[in-house]
Amino acid sequence: MEVSQTFFNKLEEKLKNVSDNLEGYYKTFNNCREQGLMLTIIEPATENELLIWACECRNSDDIMVITADRSCSDINDMFNDIAWKSAKYFKCDEYDKAVNHTYNIIKKQFHKNFLEEYNSKFQMHKCLADLQHIQTDAKDLDYEDYYDLATFEDINKLYFCDLIILEGKMGLRYSKYDNQYKDEFENIAFEEWEPDLTSSTTLMLGMQNKLRNFIEKEIDYDIEVGIGI
Repeated sequence: MEVSQTFFNKLEEKLKNVSDNLEGYYKTFNNCREQGLMLTIIEPATENELLIWACECRNSDDIMVITADRSCSDINDMFNDIAWKSAKYFKCDEYDKAVNHTYNIIKKQFHKNFLEEYNSKFQMHKCLADLQHIQTDAKDLDYEDYYDLATFEDINKLYFCDLIILEGKMGLRYSKYDNQYKDEFENIAFEEWEPDLTSSTTLMLGMQNKLRNFIEKEIDYDIEVGIGI
């Protein structure tokens, strides 16, 4: 059981950037050969589901990891022979390797719920509780009172958006850096927006989606202007 607990503790740490749109729960398993924890990850909106078993291999001290869908488990949530034959094995000290393998499978199956890690940056300038209070009192506030509340940046495309209060309305101010050195930037537009502030992750993903949509519109506009439409 210790191997399984260590594995899932490390996996949870790596999954910090996953949206709250995913749900998960653990169960224990013991088939008289292996024992450990089984994690079920569900995307309720689509009923997309992934089952993950992790334990110490019965014939060695290797870490054994099995990932499969519901069709590969029985009524007791135990993996069947088909799933068992697809198990991946890692040396006893290769937790990071085992976790990375599993993380990549999760990310591939639930890719829409992950922050794009390699070309973006997110920063909250106020804690979540402060943002919730500010959102409630937005009509009585202005930018000069609180300035930028949170920022999401597309590092490669040099666009970013700030969550701000403007004329009593909460929303996103879209901007673009003039060059790769980011020493100057231009404010382009403001869009009123009521973010989901139930968690920092939902705020982050919401700002990511809004910025992505804005960039796509800007690119489309530039193309149309360039060809004279």
